[in-house]
Amino acid sequence: MSAPLAIEQDVSRQWQHALDRALAAHEQESATAYYTYIALAFPATTPYTSDTNPLIDFRSLKAWASERGWRVLPSRQASPSDKYRPPVRFQRYASSLH
Repeated sequence: MSAPLAIEQDVSRQWQHALDRALAAHEQESATAYYTYIALAFPATTPYTSDTNPLIDFRSLKAWASERGWRVLPSRQASPSDKYRPPVRFQRYASSLH
């Protein structure tokens, strides 16, 4: 594995860990996260590498969230300025409510 790839994967794991902690501490049934933060945690493997509009690996994100009792939905709060990087909404599965 190349050093830049290893660093990128380490950064991704750190962002995933931070997201995991934030969702675990969240007491509401839904949560919203900035697109950019999710893109850092789950970067797409495609060659598109725009710093302003990075792509998200939604398949990995959805699997990761599902394992933790959340599902990923489009945000209802997207503004025109967020057209290419809308907030990401997490909805807790009903069985995960305490």
